Amino acid sequence: MKKLLLSGIVMLCFSLLAFPVFAQNVKGKVTSNGNEPVIGASVKVQGTFIGTSTNIDGNFQLNVNFDKTPVILEISSIGFESQKITLSGPNSDLKIQLKEATLNFDEVIVSASRVEERILEAPVTVTQISAKQLLSGGGTEMFSNLSRYQGIDVNSSSMLLTTISTRGFNSPKSERMIQLADYVDTQVPSLNLNAGNMLGIAELDVRSVEIIHGPASALYGANAFNGVLLTNSKDPFYSEGLSLKLRGGNRDLFDGQIRYAKKISDKLAFKINGSYFTANDWLADDYSSKRITSAKNYAPGSAYGYDALNKYGEISTTQAGVSIIPNEVIYTPGWTETGLIADDNKTKAYRINPSISYLITDKIKATLDYKRAGGTTTYQSTSRYRFKNLSVDQFRAELKSDKWFLRAFRTEDNGADTYDLSFLGARMATLDPTKAGMPALPGGASSYTALFFGTYGAALQGGATPAQAYAAANATWPKEGSPAFNTLRKYNAELNQPEGSRLPVNSIMTDVSGQYQFGFKFADVIVGGAYRAFGLASQGAVFEDAVGGERIRNNEYGVYGQAAKTFLDDALKIQVAGRLDDFKNFDAKFSPRASAVYTFGDKRQHNFRSSYGVAFRSPTQIDQYIRLDIGSALLLGNVRNGFNGYTPAALAPTNIAATLGGSTAFNYSAPRLDLEQVATFEVGYKTIIKEKLTFDVTYYRSDYDNFIGAQPFIGNTDGSRPTPGQLAVAVGAVPAPDPDNNNTVVAKNRLSSASSPTRIIQVWYNSTQKVTTQGVSFGLGYNYMKELNFNANYSYNKIGDLPAGFLAFYNTPENKFNIGVDGEIKKKLGYNVNYRWQEGFTYEFPFDVGPIDNIGTLDATVSYKLDKMKSTLQLGGSNLTDSYNKQIWGGPNLGRMIFAGILVELK
Repeated sequence: MKKLLLSGIVMLCFSLLAFPVFAQNVKGKVTSNGNEPVIGASVKVQGTFIGTSTNIDGNFQLNVNFDKTPVILEISSIGFESQKITLSGPNSDLKIQLKEATLNFDEVIVSASRVEERILEAPVTVTQISAKQLLSGGGTEMFSNLSRYQGIDVNSSSMLLTTISTRGFNSPKSERMIQLADYVDTQVPSLNLNAGNMLGIAELDVRSVEIIHGPASALYGANAFNGVLLTNSKDPFYSEGLSLKLRGGNRDLFDGQIRYAKKISDKLAFKINGSYFTANDWLADDYSSKRITSAKNYAPGSAYGYDALNKYGEISTTQAGVSIIPNEVIYTPGWTETGLIADDNKTKAYRINPSISYLITDKIKATLDYKRAGGTTTYQSTSRYRFKNLSVDQFRAELKSDKWFLRAFRTEDNGADTYDLSFLGARMATLDPTKAGMPALPGGASSYTALFFGTYGAALQGGATPAQAYAAANATWPKEGSPAFNTLRKYNAELNQPEGSRLPVNSIMTDVSGQYQFGFKFADVIVGGAYRAFGLASQGAVFEDAVGGERIRNNEYGVYGQAAKTFLDDALKIQVAGRLDDFKNFDAKFSPRASAVYTFGDKRQHNFRSSYGVAFRSPTQIDQYIRLDIGSALLLGNVRNGFNGYTPAALAPTNIAATLGGSTAFNYSAPRLDLEQVATFEVGYKTIIKEKLTFDVTYYRSDYDNFIGAQPFIGNTDGSRPTPGQLAVAVGAVPAPDPDNNNTVVAKNRLSSASSPTRIIQVWYNSTQKVTTQGVSFGLGYNYMKELNFNANYSYNKIGDLPAGFLAFYNTPENKFNIGVDGEIKKKLGYNVNYRWQEGFTYEFPFDVGPIDNIGTLDATVSYKLDKMKSTLQLGGSNLTDSYNKQIWGGPNLGRMIFAGILVELK
């Protein structure tokens, strides 16, 4: 498939190179009202894909078909008011002057309604960010720069894995928001997560970013639950030339990007993007006690050891099925994230993205696109995962006109050397060292865990205190960086789970979609549909597929429509939309949306909007098909008949007798998964006053049903509730054959044993608890002059009252604001300064639950243009005060980053 598509692209390139370049019958020059050339201005024939851009002198030339007149040229450039010119025939000496504008009234978006419309008249809350704004940010990668915009939350698991959320429920996975690059989903199929901007569009090729806040399932499908992030790339027909960006900074930062685009003829254009990023990654180093653990835990420094947040391999006596001190749990020391990652502390990302476009007619464009992306970074979910040499291949084919499109893409991921830090620590701790070619341990101990507990128990019997016993046992533990540690680490990191820690995922996602826009007299109507299929594979390491077996197949499809009608001389626009989605594992669901927009003013600069929408979230492929043994629990998918069992409280010493006696007081049920639902009402007002002041305010209220959460319980792996006899064997109340010890009949706690049918199990389920959230946000912008602009925004988000112990995973600060200034002095010196503050909150995730403190960070950049060299020098950084900046509990503390670089643009 890959070779055929690549060969097709190459053949098409060479065959189309033979097309002649027609004489340009429209030529001209675009200047500013200060009579200076406007470089890179877009010149386009309205209603077609015919277009170009101005060169370094502001000149352009274009071949235009005048068979049907008049022809309307659209001329636009960032920082200028757009202009339209009507031509009745060829013209070789056009003089076009664009008026500089502090604010652009005519910014056009396509995300909110899937048709072009002014952003001021969008029916829902939308944020649009230009390429210039993104390049002026102080962050190390594109998405980290989005945190300064109204209502947008950013989560970073590491330097490159940044996820975006709106209106709550932030997480390192951001599974309630979809990310699209030119309308192509950028998720990694195996894990249903967006690995930052790895599979997105390189910054040099970004034309704009549009972010829909709130539910958008009516037009985008089931997982556009809390929003959509759409990145639009530059068209090679309009944005030609060579661009180069180089940056270097602390933590051995290197960031290099290149873009080259060429319009070969009036019909054919291509572009190619390449990027490479590397730096010393942020590593998590919080060694406080975990709050979510399968056994009794202690404070740091305990004589019994403890289960630490960012340590791995702390095996408890409960997990090992041994007892040394009655009613106490003892832990091995484990190892830190820094030690386990060792010399693998570099984060890396690369991307190569060739694309070719051909105009079949003036109004129909064909595009073939290939993207290869990959890298190394850290991700957090139920554990911390090191994505090592992860790679993704994506192919896209598209036919598009001004009224319709047909699009297909295929994404395939490869986990390569990705490993789970929890698995790595646990396997190192419990492995028989002789399997790794190491000498046998003293006393015939089967692992370093067995040696540790044996030493601890022998010291106690010899009269030592628990603290002395722990010190004696700790001396037997392999120290980080020692030969024993390095051998164990290498052996286990290279083996697939369950023997090792490697996760060899390799899954495929295919998607086909189309849309048509009708211009009926009674209303503007669009209809569309999409089909998506997954093929999941992990060699049994993550999913319930078998080693060497077939892929797990899953699919979903949907159809949608939208009608819009204006009233009161185009002042009032009423819009209704709806989508019907069906799934292999769930019943079909309908997602409606209705909106009203009232626009008035001499430049239509005032906009009132209100909308009501319902959205559905499909459980991720992980939620549906996972089978992952993390030792302390078995994680299982839940799309079949559900599960029955007992709550963890059943194992308390005061309750175990009653449970074994058949008590139903601790019974637990988790019915099969269903779709999560949200209904949102929002109102907003957006305006531009006297071309100086922008104001945007939004209020929303969302009600969630069938809220998806995770819950550990005691059950059988086949879903049935354990009988009292099965439970007694599992908790070690009665002796049973132990296959881990040559079937010797022993009394052993087997709730953590892979061979036991009765385990501590965790599945995803739908809560009957209703969850309500609401919030308000506003933004202000004041363009005092080109040299000095002010902006500020504030967001308030609040979740309703919840019962004690219920984990909603809301993870959102109640109060947050940004304050910034920017400007350009004498068209040479640019600057951008932003201060971001957010209130502390409790972060809830399956990995653990803990507090995120107040965060206040300062980002800034300064740039200077070198016109003769056609380049811009840039100096900047993020978190310049090096303040506390931990964005997820259990993640790293993000410190200061400072960089210097150059941007070269040859049009």
